[in-house]
Amino acid sequence: MEEKELSPAIRYLLWFLLLITLLRLFIAGFIELSFDEGYYWQWGKHLRLSYFDHPPMVAVVIALTTVFSDAEFFVRLSSVIGALLSSLILYKLSKELYGNKMAGFHTVWIANLTPVFSAGAIIVTPDTPLIPFYIAGLLGFLIATKSRPEDTRDSYIKWAVAGALIGGALLSKYTAFFFYPCALLYLTLSAEKRFWLTKPHPYIAALTSFIAFTPVLLWNAQNNWASLSFQAGHGLSKTGGNPLAMFAEFIGLQVILYSIGIFFFLLAAFVALTKKSFFKSTDAKTKEAVLFLFSFSAPILLFFVLNSFRARMEGNWPVLGFIPLFVQAGVMVALWRQGKVVGKAWTASAVLAVLLFAFLHIQIVNPIIPHPQRYEISRRVYGWELLGQHIDKARSENSAAFMIANRHQFTGLMNYYTSPHLPAYLIDQNAKRYFYLPEPDSFKGKNAVYLAEAGRDEISRIKPMFEQVEKAETVEIIRKNELIRKFSIYRCYNYLGGLK
Repeated sequence: MEEKELSPAIRYLLWFLLLITLLRLFIAGFIELSFDEGYYWQWGKHLRLSYFDHPPMVAVVIALTTVFSDAEFFVRLSSVIGALLSSLILYKLSKELYGNKMAGFHTVWIANLTPVFSAGAIIVTPDTPLIPFYIAGLLGFLIATKSRPEDTRDSYIKWAVAGALIGGALLSKYTAFFFYPCALLYLTLSAEKRFWLTKPHPYIAALTSFIAFTPVLLWNAQNNWASLSFQAGHGLSKTGGNPLAMFAEFIGLQVILYSIGIFFFLLAAFVALTKKSFFKSTDAKTKEAVLFLFSFSAPILLFFVLNSFRARMEGNWPVLGFIPLFVQAGVMVALWRQGKVVGKAWTASAVLAVLLFAFLHIQIVNPIIPHPQRYEISRRVYGWELLGQHIDKARSENSAAFMIANRHQFTGLMNYYTSPHLPAYLIDQNAKRYFYLPEPDSFKGKNAVYLAEAGRDEISRIKPMFEQVEKAETVEIIRKNELIRKFSIYRCYNYLGGLK
Protein backbone atom coordinates (compact mmCIF):
# COMPACT_ATOMS: atom_id res chain seq x y z
CA MET A 1 0.00 0.00 0.00
CA GLU A 2 1.31 3.42 -0.95
CA GLU A 3 2.40 5.54 2.00
CA LYS A 4 0.52 8.79 2.48
CA GLU A 5 2.80 11.79 2.00
CA LEU A 6 3.00 14.35 4.77
CA SER A 7 1.38 17.67 4.00
CA PRO A 8 3.69 20.70 3.57
CA ALA A 9 2.41 22.20 6.83
CA ILE A 10 3.32 19.05 8.78
CA ARG A 11 6.77 18.89 7.15
CA TYR A 12 7.43 22.54 7.95
CA LEU A 13 6.24 22.01 11.52
CA LEU A 14 8.43 18.96 12.14
CA TRP A 15 11.56 20.54 10.66
CA PHE A 16 11.00 23.77 12.57
CA LEU A 17 10.49 21.97 15.88
CA LEU A 18 13.47 19.68 15.28
CA LEU A 19 15.86 22.55 14.63
CA ILE A 20 14.63 24.81 17.40
CA THR A 21 14.60 21.95 19.93
CA LEU A 22 18.18 20.98 19.09
CA LEU A 23 19.22 24.62 19.57
CA ARG A 24 17.51 24.74 22.95
CA LEU A 25 19.07 21.48 24.08
CA PHE A 26 22.49 22.88 23.26
CA ILE A 27 21.97 26.16 25.11
CA ALA A 28 20.31 24.45 28.11
CA GLY A 29 23.54 22.68 28.97
CA PHE A 30 25.88 25.45 27.91
CA ILE A 31 24.96 28.19 30.41
CA GLU A 32 24.86 28.28 34.20
CA LEU A 33 21.61 28.27 36.13
CA SER A 34 19.66 31.50 36.37
CA PHE A 35 18.32 33.26 39.49
CA ASP A 36 15.40 31.10 40.61
CA GLU A 37 16.51 27.88 38.92
CA GLY A 38 18.75 26.91 41.83
CA TYR A 39 15.85 27.55 44.19
CA TYR A 40 13.52 25.29 42.17
CA TRP A 41 16.26 22.67 41.90
CA GLN A 42 16.26 22.59 45.71
CA TRP A 43 12.54 21.88 45.63
CA GLY A 44 13.19 18.97 43.29
CA LYS A 45 15.46 17.47 45.97
CA HIS A 46 12.85 18.01 48.69
CA LEU A 47 9.49 17.08 47.18
CA ARG A 48 6.54 18.31 49.22
CA LEU A 49 2.81 18.87 48.70
CA SER A 50 3.46 22.51 47.86
CA TYR A 51 5.83 25.40 48.55
CA PHE A 52 5.72 28.97 49.82
CA ASP A 53 6.10 30.60 46.41
CA HIS A 54 4.31 28.23 44.05
CA PRO A 55 2.54 24.88 43.69
CA PRO A 56 4.76 21.79 43.39
CA MET A 57 4.72 20.82 39.69
CA VAL A 58 7.99 22.58 38.81
CA ALA A 59 9.68 20.57 41.58
CA VAL A 60 8.18 17.34 40.24
CA VAL A 61 9.42 17.87 36.68
CA ILE A 62 12.91 18.83 37.88
CA ALA A 63 13.00 15.75 40.11
CA LEU A 64 12.07 13.58 37.11
CA THR A 65 14.75 15.01 34.81
CA THR A 66 17.53 14.97 37.41
CA VAL A 67 17.19 11.35 38.50
CA PHE A 68 20.58 10.46 37.04
CA SER A 69 22.35 13.83 36.93
CA ASP A 70 22.06 17.31 38.40
CA ALA A 71 23.92 18.98 35.53
CA GLU A 72 22.37 22.17 34.18
CA PHE A 73 21.23 20.31 31.07
CA PHE A 74 19.07 17.95 33.10
CA VAL A 75 17.76 20.65 35.43
CA ARG A 76 16.44 22.46 32.34
CA LEU A 77 15.45 19.46 30.26
CA SER A 78 11.81 19.80 31.28
CA SER A 79 11.73 23.32 29.81
CA VAL A 80 12.82 22.11 26.39
CA ILE A 81 10.41 19.18 26.51
CA GLY A 82 7.61 21.44 27.76
CA ALA A 83 8.14 23.89 24.88
CA LEU A 84 8.04 21.04 22.37
CA LEU A 85 4.84 19.64 23.86
CA SER A 86 3.28 23.11 24.02
CA SER A 87 4.05 23.64 20.34
CA LEU A 88 2.49 20.34 19.30
CA ILE A 89 -0.63 20.97 21.39
CA LEU A 90 -0.90 24.52 20.04
CA TYR A 91 -0.88 23.09 16.53
CA LYS A 92 -3.61 20.63 17.48
CA LEU A 93 -5.66 23.39 19.16
CA SER A 94 -5.48 25.58 16.06
CA LYS A 95 -6.43 22.68 13.80
CA GLU A 96 -9.32 21.71 16.08
CA LEU A 97 -10.66 25.27 16.00
CA TYR A 98 -10.14 26.14 12.33
CA GLY A 99 -9.29 22.88 10.54
CA ASN A 100 -6.33 24.56 8.82
CA LYS A 101 -2.95 22.82 9.04
CA MET A 102 -0.94 25.74 7.68
CA ALA A 103 -2.58 28.07 10.21
CA GLY A 104 -1.45 25.64 12.90
CA PHE A 105 2.13 25.84 11.65
CA HIS A 106 2.00 29.65 11.65
CA THR A 107 0.65 29.56 15.20
CA VAL A 108 3.60 27.47 16.35
CA TRP A 109 6.39 29.53 14.79
CA ILE A 110 4.85 32.82 15.89
CA ALA A 111 4.69 31.60 19.50
CA ASN A 112 8.19 30.13 19.45
CA LEU A 113 9.84 33.27 18.11
CA THR A 114 8.53 35.52 20.87
CA PRO A 115 11.12 36.20 23.59
CA VAL A 116 8.72 35.24 26.39
CA PHE A 117 8.20 31.78 24.89
CA SER A 118 11.88 31.40 23.95
CA ALA A 119 13.11 32.20 27.46
CA GLY A 120 10.59 29.80 28.99
CA ALA A 121 11.77 27.10 26.61
CA ILE A 122 15.23 27.12 28.23
CA ILE A 123 14.96 28.53 31.76
CA VAL A 124 13.01 26.31 34.13
CA THR A 125 10.25 28.11 36.06
CA PRO A 126 6.70 27.30 37.23
CA ASP A 127 5.63 28.33 33.71
CA THR A 128 7.55 25.29 32.40
CA PRO A 129 4.77 22.82 33.31
CA LEU A 130 2.01 25.47 33.37
CA ILE A 131 2.02 26.26 29.65
CA PRO A 132 1.71 22.69 28.25
CA PHE A 133 -0.87 21.73 30.90
CA TYR A 134 -2.91 24.88 30.28
CA ILE A 135 -2.88 24.57 26.47
CA ALA A 136 -3.77 20.88 26.83
CA GLY A 137 -6.59 21.96 29.18
CA LEU A 138 -7.87 24.40 26.54
CA LEU A 139 -7.81 21.64 23.94
CA GLY A 140 -9.45 19.15 26.30
CA PHE A 141 -12.17 21.66 27.20
CA LEU A 142 -12.81 22.44 23.52
CA ILE A 143 -13.12 18.73 22.68
CA ALA A 144 -15.39 18.19 25.68
CA THR A 145 -17.77 20.96 24.56
CA LYS A 146 -18.06 19.21 21.19
CA SER A 147 -19.10 15.93 22.80
CA ARG A 148 -22.74 14.85 22.91
CA PRO A 149 -24.28 14.58 26.38
CA GLU A 150 -26.42 11.65 25.26
CA ASP A 151 -23.20 9.66 24.79
CA THR A 152 -22.97 9.66 28.56
CA ARG A 153 -19.80 7.68 29.19
CA ASP A 154 -17.77 9.24 26.38
CA SER A 155 -18.85 12.76 27.28
CA TYR A 156 -18.13 12.38 30.99
CA ILE A 157 -14.66 10.99 30.21
CA LYS A 158 -13.82 13.95 27.96
CA TRP A 159 -14.95 16.47 30.56
CA ALA A 160 -13.06 14.65 33.33
CA VAL A 161 -9.88 14.61 31.21
CA ALA A 162 -10.21 18.36 30.63
CA GLY A 163 -10.61 18.86 34.38
CA ALA A 164 -7.54 16.73 35.13
CA LEU A 165 -5.44 18.73 32.67
CA ILE A 166 -6.49 22.01 34.24
CA GLY A 167 -5.71 20.43 37.61
CA GLY A 168 -2.18 19.90 36.30
CA ALA A 169 -2.02 23.58 35.38
CA LEU A 170 -3.26 24.54 38.86
CA LEU A 171 -0.52 22.39 40.36
CA SER A 172 1.95 24.43 38.31
CA LYS A 173 0.96 28.04 38.96
CA TYR A 174 -1.93 29.91 40.55
CA THR A 175 -2.60 31.96 37.40
CA ALA A 176 -4.24 28.82 35.97
CA PHE A 177 -7.31 29.84 38.00
CA PHE A 178 -8.09 32.25 35.16
CA PHE A 179 -9.34 29.21 33.27
CA TYR A 180 -12.59 29.13 35.25
CA PRO A 181 -13.97 32.63 34.51
CA CYS A 182 -12.80 32.29 30.91
CA ALA A 183 -14.56 28.97 30.46
CA LEU A 184 -17.70 30.36 32.07
CA LEU A 185 -17.59 33.36 29.74
CA TYR A 186 -17.34 31.11 26.69
CA LEU A 187 -20.22 28.88 27.74
CA THR A 188 -22.28 31.99 28.45
CA LEU A 189 -21.52 33.75 25.15
CA SER A 190 -21.89 30.71 22.91
CA ALA A 191 -25.53 30.08 21.98
CA GLU A 192 -24.47 26.68 20.68
CA LYS A 193 -22.64 25.57 23.86
CA ARG A 194 -24.67 27.38 26.50
CA PHE A 195 -26.73 24.26 27.24
CA TRP A 196 -23.68 22.78 29.00
CA LEU A 197 -24.29 25.15 31.91
CA THR A 198 -27.40 23.11 32.73
CA LYS A 199 -25.54 19.80 32.54
CA PRO A 200 -23.42 18.22 35.29
CA HIS A 201 -20.43 17.63 32.99
CA PRO A 202 -18.64 21.02 33.39
CA TYR A 203 -19.09 20.89 37.14
CA ILE A 204 -17.63 17.39 37.26
CA ALA A 205 -14.67 18.73 35.30
CA ALA A 206 -14.27 21.57 37.80
CA LEU A 207 -14.48 19.10 40.69
CA THR A 208 -11.84 16.91 39.03
CA SER A 209 -9.48 19.87 38.73
CA PHE A 210 -9.99 20.82 42.37
CA ILE A 211 -9.34 17.24 43.47
CA ALA A 212 -6.05 17.38 41.55
CA PHE A 213 -5.30 20.68 43.34
CA THR A 214 -5.91 19.12 46.79
CA PRO A 215 -2.19 18.77 47.72
CA VAL A 216 -1.75 22.54 47.47
CA LEU A 217 -4.88 23.18 49.54
CA LEU A 218 -3.72 20.71 52.19
CA TRP A 219 -0.28 22.30 52.41
CA ASN A 220 -1.77 25.78 52.70
CA ALA A 221 -4.22 24.65 55.36
CA GLN A 222 -1.31 23.20 57.35
CA ASN A 223 0.75 26.38 56.92
CA ASN A 224 -1.72 29.15 57.70
CA TRP A 225 -2.48 29.67 53.98
CA ALA A 226 1.00 31.12 53.56
CA SER A 227 1.39 30.52 49.82
CA LEU A 228 -2.05 31.72 48.75
CA SER A 229 -1.71 34.80 50.97
CA PHE A 230 1.75 35.56 49.62
CA GLN A 231 0.71 35.29 45.97
CA ALA A 232 -2.48 37.29 46.52
CA GLY A 233 -0.45 40.07 48.11
CA HIS A 234 2.28 39.75 45.49
CA GLY A 235 -0.10 40.09 42.57
CA LEU A 236 -2.92 42.23 43.89
CA SER A 237 -1.53 44.60 46.51
CA LYS A 238 -1.09 48.22 45.46
CA THR A 239 2.59 49.11 45.15
CA GLY A 240 2.30 52.85 44.67
CA GLY A 241 3.91 54.95 41.99
CA ASN A 242 2.62 56.87 39.01
CA PRO A 243 -0.28 54.86 37.48
CA LEU A 244 0.40 56.02 33.94
CA ALA A 245 4.11 55.30 34.26
CA MET A 246 3.42 51.79 35.58
CA PHE A 247 0.93 51.18 32.75
CA ALA A 248 3.44 52.43 30.16
CA GLU A 249 6.16 50.22 31.66
CA PHE A 250 3.84 47.20 31.54
CA ILE A 251 2.83 47.79 27.91
CA GLY A 252 6.42 48.48 26.87
CA LEU A 253 7.52 45.22 28.46
CA GLN A 254 4.79 43.31 26.64
CA VAL A 255 5.88 44.84 23.33
CA ILE A 256 9.41 43.57 23.93
CA LEU A 257 8.41 40.15 25.26
CA TYR A 258 6.16 39.51 22.29
CA SER A 259 8.79 40.59 19.75
CA ILE A 260 8.00 44.22 18.96
CA GLY A 261 6.42 43.93 15.49
CA ILE A 262 4.65 40.66 16.23
CA PHE A 263 3.07 42.24 19.32
CA PHE A 264 1.09 44.67 17.19
CA PHE A 265 -0.14 41.85 14.97
CA LEU A 266 -1.21 39.99 18.11
CA LEU A 267 -3.05 43.16 19.04
CA ALA A 268 -4.67 43.11 15.60
CA ALA A 269 -5.67 39.50 16.22
CA PHE A 270 -7.35 40.55 19.46
CA VAL A 271 -9.26 43.31 17.65
CA ALA A 272 -10.38 40.78 15.04
CA LEU A 273 -11.57 38.40 17.75
CA THR A 274 -13.58 41.17 19.38
CA LYS A 275 -15.16 42.30 16.11
CA LYS A 276 -16.05 38.80 14.97
CA SER A 277 -17.38 37.86 18.41
CA PHE A 278 -19.77 40.80 18.74
CA PHE A 279 -19.90 43.09 15.73
CA LYS A 280 -19.36 41.06 12.60
CA SER A 281 -21.42 38.23 11.18
CA THR A 282 -19.55 35.09 10.19
CA ASP A 283 -20.19 31.40 9.64
CA ALA A 284 -21.13 29.26 12.63
CA LYS A 285 -17.82 27.36 12.89
CA THR A 286 -15.71 30.51 12.76
CA LYS A 287 -18.06 32.20 15.23
CA GLU A 288 -17.47 29.43 17.77
CA ALA A 289 -13.72 29.57 17.23
CA VAL A 290 -13.46 33.32 17.76
CA LEU A 291 -15.78 33.23 20.78
CA PHE A 292 -13.59 30.53 22.30
CA LEU A 293 -10.36 32.44 21.71
CA PHE A 294 -11.83 35.78 22.80
CA SER A 295 -13.20 34.26 26.03
CA PHE A 296 -9.83 32.79 26.98
CA SER A 297 -7.92 35.96 26.14
CA ALA A 298 -9.94 39.08 27.01
CA PRO A 299 -10.54 38.50 30.75
CA ILE A 300 -6.87 37.74 31.43
CA LEU A 301 -5.47 40.62 29.41
CA LEU A 302 -8.05 43.05 30.77
CA PHE A 303 -7.22 42.03 34.34
CA PHE A 304 -3.51 42.68 33.95
CA VAL A 305 -3.92 45.88 31.94
CA LEU A 306 -6.22 47.37 34.60
CA ASN A 307 -4.05 46.10 37.44
CA SER A 308 -0.96 47.67 35.86
CA PHE A 309 -2.34 51.10 36.83
CA ARG A 310 -2.12 50.21 40.51
CA ALA A 311 0.84 47.83 40.81
CA ARG A 312 3.91 46.73 38.90
CA MET A 313 3.21 43.58 36.89
CA GLU A 314 5.80 40.97 35.99
CA GLY A 315 6.17 40.66 32.24
CA ASN A 316 5.29 36.96 32.01
CA TRP A 317 2.13 37.10 34.13
CA PRO A 318 -0.36 37.68 31.27
CA VAL A 319 1.10 34.92 29.06
CA LEU A 320 -2.01 32.73 29.33
CA GLY A 321 -4.04 35.52 27.75
CA PHE A 322 -1.69 35.69 24.76
CA ILE A 323 -1.92 31.99 23.92
CA PRO A 324 -5.29 32.39 22.12
CA LEU A 325 -3.85 35.35 20.21
CA PHE A 326 -1.07 33.12 18.83
CA VAL A 327 -3.78 30.88 17.38
CA GLN A 328 -5.76 33.75 15.86
CA ALA A 329 -2.62 35.36 14.47
CA GLY A 330 -1.67 32.04 12.86
CA VAL A 331 -5.05 31.95 11.12
CA MET A 332 -4.76 35.56 9.92
CA VAL A 333 -1.25 35.29 8.42
CA ALA A 334 -2.59 34.43 4.97
CA LEU A 335 -4.94 37.42 5.11
CA TRP A 336 -2.18 39.77 6.25
CA ARG A 337 0.13 38.66 3.48
CA GLN A 338 -2.41 39.58 0.80
CA GLY A 339 -2.35 43.33 1.46
CA LYS A 340 0.52 45.33 0.01
CA VAL A 341 1.18 47.58 2.99
CA VAL A 342 0.14 45.11 5.69
CA GLY A 343 1.98 42.31 3.89
CA LYS A 344 5.21 44.27 3.91
CA ALA A 345 4.73 45.18 7.57
CA TRP A 346 4.07 41.53 8.44
CA THR A 347 7.16 40.37 6.52
CA ALA A 348 9.28 43.00 8.26
CA SER A 349 7.87 41.96 11.65
CA ALA A 350 8.58 38.29 10.98
CA VAL A 351 12.16 39.06 9.87
CA LEU A 352 12.65 41.25 12.94
CA ALA A 353 11.33 38.44 15.15
CA VAL A 354 13.85 36.01 13.64
CA LEU A 355 16.70 38.47 14.13
CA LEU A 356 15.64 39.20 17.71
CA PHE A 357 15.35 35.46 18.36
CA ALA A 358 18.89 34.91 17.04
CA PHE A 359 20.24 37.88 18.98
CA LEU A 360 18.76 36.72 22.29
CA HIS A 361 20.19 33.24 21.94
CA ILE A 362 23.63 34.55 21.01
CA GLN A 363 23.53 37.22 23.71
CA ILE A 364 22.73 34.80 26.50
CA VAL A 365 25.70 32.58 25.54
CA ASN A 366 28.17 35.30 24.56
CA PRO A 367 27.10 38.95 25.04
CA ILE A 368 27.80 40.99 21.93
CA ILE A 369 25.97 44.24 22.69
CA PRO A 370 26.23 46.06 26.06
CA HIS A 371 22.91 46.50 27.90
CA PRO A 372 21.79 48.34 31.01
CA GLN A 373 22.36 45.77 33.76
CA ARG A 374 18.67 45.66 34.64
CA TYR A 375 17.82 44.26 31.19
CA GLU A 376 20.93 42.20 30.46
CA ILE A 377 19.87 38.57 30.29
CA SER A 378 23.34 37.04 30.17
CA ARG A 379 24.37 38.38 33.59
CA ARG A 380 21.68 36.21 35.17
CA VAL A 381 23.42 33.02 34.01
CA TYR A 382 27.06 33.88 34.58
CA GLY A 383 29.45 33.83 37.52
CA TRP A 384 27.62 31.51 39.89
CA GLU A 385 30.02 28.60 39.50
CA LEU A 386 32.96 30.93 40.20
CA LEU A 387 31.18 32.36 43.23
CA GLY A 388 30.49 28.84 44.45
CA GLN A 389 34.22 28.08 44.31
CA HIS A 390 34.92 31.10 46.51
CA ILE A 391 32.25 29.94 48.98
CA ASP A 392 33.89 26.51 49.05
CA LYS A 393 37.23 28.16 49.79
CA ALA A 394 35.79 30.13 52.71
CA ARG A 395 33.96 27.11 54.13
CA SER A 396 37.18 25.08 54.06
CA GLU A 397 38.89 27.78 56.13
CA ASN A 398 36.42 27.60 59.02
CA SER A 399 34.76 24.20 58.43
CA ALA A 400 31.41 25.91 57.81
CA ALA A 401 28.37 23.66 58.16
CA PHE A 402 25.92 26.03 56.49
CA MET A 403 25.63 29.28 54.60
CA ILE A 404 23.57 32.47 54.93
CA ALA A 405 22.55 34.95 52.22
CA ASN A 406 20.05 37.77 51.97
CA ARG A 407 18.29 36.69 48.74
CA HIS A 408 16.65 33.34 48.12
CA GLN A 409 18.09 33.32 44.58
CA PHE A 410 21.60 33.28 46.03
CA THR A 411 20.86 30.58 48.58
CA GLY A 412 19.54 28.30 45.85
CA LEU A 413 22.37 28.96 43.42
CA MET A 414 25.10 28.59 46.05
CA ASN A 415 23.50 25.42 47.36
CA TYR A 416 23.74 24.11 43.78
CA TYR A 417 27.26 25.37 42.97
CA THR A 418 29.03 24.33 46.18
CA SER A 419 30.56 20.89 46.52
CA PRO A 420 29.33 19.10 48.50
CA HIS A 421 26.10 21.08 48.43
CA LEU A 422 26.13 23.49 51.38
CA PRO A 423 22.81 24.02 53.21
CA ALA A 424 21.85 27.65 52.66
CA TYR A 425 19.49 29.91 54.62
CA LEU A 426 18.13 33.44 54.51
CA ILE A 427 18.40 36.02 57.25
CA ASP A 428 14.58 35.89 57.44
CA GLN A 429 11.70 33.76 56.12
CA ASN A 430 13.41 30.39 56.60
CA ALA A 431 10.37 28.86 58.29
CA LYS A 432 8.31 29.77 55.19
CA ARG A 433 10.69 29.26 52.30
CA TYR A 434 12.86 26.48 53.71
CA PHE A 435 10.41 24.47 55.78
CA TYR A 436 11.83 21.35 54.10
CA LEU A 437 15.34 21.96 55.52
CA PRO A 438 16.51 21.41 59.12
CA GLU A 439 15.70 24.40 61.32
CA PRO A 440 18.56 26.92 61.32
CA ASP A 441 18.95 26.61 65.09
CA SER A 442 19.85 22.96 64.64
CA PHE A 443 23.26 24.34 63.59
CA LYS A 444 23.93 26.06 66.92
CA GLY A 445 27.62 25.89 67.78
CA LYS A 446 28.55 25.38 64.13
CA ASN A 447 30.41 27.75 61.82
CA ALA A 448 28.94 29.38 58.73
CA VAL A 449 29.68 31.49 55.67
CA TYR A 450 27.74 34.68 55.00
CA LEU A 451 27.34 35.92 51.41
CA ALA A 452 26.26 39.52 50.77
CA GLU A 453 25.81 41.33 47.48
CA ALA A 454 27.31 44.81 47.32
CA GLY A 455 24.74 47.36 48.39
CA ARG A 456 22.77 44.75 50.34
CA ASP A 457 25.24 43.84 53.02
CA GLU A 458 23.44 43.21 56.31
CA ILE A 459 26.46 42.22 58.35
CA SER A 460 25.17 44.24 61.31
CA ARG A 461 22.29 41.76 61.57
CA ILE A 462 24.59 38.77 61.22
CA LYS A 463 27.16 39.67 63.89
CA PRO A 464 24.87 39.19 66.94
CA MET A 465 24.12 35.65 65.74
CA PHE A 466 27.77 34.52 66.02
CA GLU A 467 30.59 34.63 68.51
CA GLN A 468 32.95 36.00 65.89
CA VAL A 469 32.59 37.28 62.29
CA GLU A 470 35.45 38.18 59.94
CA LYS A 471 35.53 39.17 56.30
CA ALA A 472 37.12 36.56 54.08
CA GLU A 473 37.24 38.37 50.74
CA THR A 474 35.48 40.48 48.14
CA VAL A 475 34.57 38.68 44.94
CA GLU A 476 33.99 40.56 41.70
CA ILE A 477 32.19 38.83 38.85
CA ILE A 478 33.59 40.33 35.65
CA ARG A 479 32.67 39.47 32.11
CA LYS A 480 34.24 41.09 29.05
CA ASN A 481 35.83 43.73 31.28
CA GLU A 482 32.43 44.64 32.76
CA LEU A 483 31.67 44.33 36.46
CA ILE A 484 28.47 42.29 36.68
CA ARG A 485 28.20 41.80 40.42
CA LYS A 486 30.25 42.28 43.56
CA PHE A 487 29.98 40.15 46.70
CA SER A 488 31.44 40.11 50.19
CA ILE A 489 32.09 36.75 51.85
CA TYR A 490 32.38 36.46 55.64
CA ARG A 491 33.54 33.61 57.87
CA CYS A 492 31.23 33.26 60.87
CA TYR A 493 32.11 31.26 64.01
CA ASN A 494 29.92 29.53 66.62
CA TYR A 495 26.33 30.17 65.58
CA LEU A 496 24.31 31.36 68.60
CA GLY A 497 20.85 31.32 66.95
CA GLY A 498 18.60 34.04 65.60
CA LEU A 499 17.81 33.06 62.03
CA LYS A 500 14.05 32.91 61.61
